Amino acid sequence: MDDTTLRIMQLGSQGLRCSQILMQLALEDMGEANVGLVRALSGLCNGLGSGEICGAASGGACVIAFYAAKGDSSEEEEQDYQLMLAEFMGWFKETAPPRWGGVRCDEIISGGAAMETEKCGDIVAATRNRILEILATYGFDPSLPRESGHE
Repeated sequence: MDDTTLRIMQLGSQGLRCSQILMQLALEDMGEANVGLVRALSGLCNGLGSGEICGAASGGACVIAFYAAKGDSSEEEEQDYQLMLAEFMGWFKETAPPRWGGVRCDEIISGGAAMETEKCGDIVAATRNRILEILATYGFDPSLPRESGHE
């Protein structure tokens, strides 16, 4: 078991869910904390609370946005932001159905369970790895906040 998988399990045992775990890991990469942001990502869990798109997918999109999207009037969206999102969502839509049973939470999680630890842990770990690959491809250092810029 690698360090990331162990950390995902620790955060899950603390009651955080897929989208929250992904953002918490991004914040930890930067050496930052933002309880309000992690709390807000809870709205994406369990498929927006209604079995819709998996919270790892929507949370992953939020993590990419955290690095590359426009945040206020003083910023511009990073040039490759839309490509990064498209690449990520393309990967998720291609990977999720054969590997986890679908892209919707209610397709992935049987019987309306809140979270299946092993399956959700695998989804979060794979999603985290894909996010890091995309960030690297587009010259982003995950240890640096948006304000620090990238390559």
